Amino acid sequence: MRLWLRGLGLQALRSFWVVRGVHTQVPPPPVPQKVLTDWEAICLGRQPVPEYFNFAHDMLDMWTRLEKAGDRPSGPAFWWVDGKGAEVKWSYEELGKQSRKAANVLGDACGLQPGDRIMLVLPRLPEWWLVSVACMRTGVVMIPGVTQLTEKDLKYRLQVSRAKSIITSDSLAPHVDAISNECPSLQAKLLVSDTRRPGWMNFRELLQEASTEHSCVRTKSRDALSIYFTSGTTGAPKMVEHSHCSYGLGFLASARQWMGLTGSSVFWNTTDTGWVKAAWTLFSAWGTGSCIFVHEMPRVDTKVILNTLSSFPITNFCCVPTIFRLLVQEDLTRYKFQSLKHCLTGGEALNPDVREKWKSQTGLELHEGYGQSETVSTGPAPAFIAALRHLRVMAYSTSCLCNCPLSDTCLQRKTWTVKL
Repeated sequence: MRLWLRGLGLQALRSFWVVRGVHTQVPPPPVPQKVLTDWEAICLGRQPVPEYFNFAHDMLDMWTRLEKAGDRPSGPAFWWVDGKGAEVKWSYEELGKQSRKAANVLGDACGLQPGDRIMLVLPRLPEWWLVSVACMRTGVVMIPGVTQLTEKDLKYRLQVSRAKSIITSDSLAPHVDAISNECPSLQAKLLVSDTRRPGWMNFRELLQEASTEHSCVRTKSRDALSIYFTSGTTGAPKMVEHSHCSYGLGFLASARQWMGLTGSSVFWNTTDTGWVKAAWTLFSAWGTGSCIFVHEMPRVDTKVILNTLSSFPITNFCCVPTIFRLLVQEDLTRYKFQSLKHCLTGGEALNPDVREKWKSQTGLELHEGYGQSETVSTGPAPAFIAALRHLRVMAYSTSCLCNCPLSDTCLQRKTWTVKL
């Protein structure tokens, strides 16, 4: 890990866009406020959804151009710490460079094409965010999963989704090996590790050797971006597909109006990378030019959380009510949150006494929101009609989990379009 971290250097990189094989000229830096206002208007249904949209090209590369022109507040786009001294800081320019290299790994080493699917099951490591952006650049559909998935869970998701690739860490690789023979679609296995494993490609080694030159795929707004599996509380988990528009543009209103994000914000969300809230943070923070802060934190530790809030310039903080309930049991007067301005929670019911204790000891309100796998974060903000128009829920019957090779005649798919 440390070798890989030392290998990261800041270099300039121009952005590219492929239109019928021709690279267009890089446009002049736009005015940030006007751009955000236009995108938010689309999010709120006040302007039509564009035919083509790609978050990596239209958002992230825009922030890179603004950053290079000095029109974006100074500060990183991504900031990761492990609590043991290791740290990764990327500007938007460096994020672009590293994600282009990751895109080349997916396209060249793994042979993935636009529309192919990859399972993304990683703890809070920088590679999760790199691969997420790389999927946008290549048109590959990402399927995030929590690191607590069992062999049974992995097999079900790989079979039903027909994912052609999976990227995971040392802890889950043995579980994947145990069921990979029963997943005929699985062609490429990527391992995020400092060691090698038979039958797996080492992502970090491939990333170091990959080219920084990559042309972003031109994606339509309705093209699939990601698939999440529901929790399966009333039956087998179902697949929920989000488009480049529904996630790429669907969070801008809530990001600014509910999350309080600006170009100078540093946003820390403690959620697991397999939950939708991790993606919500990605699109909310990077959609507004903010910085995403990540602490590896393998398990919940209230003192680590409170010390991190005191030691780093975190302005916006989000975690589930259960964690806030644990935090208010500590003596919060011992900690000074010099930068913290805005606190968010969701995912569970927030007890009034937790809200009151947090506010009385910190002076900060807890802003509660609501969302689910099938939607963007709805919260107290207006409904995001434009984004939800392109959301599809795909229900697969359990009959496809027989011993057949999951042919089209076996796989039963029903699609619903959300109409508001």
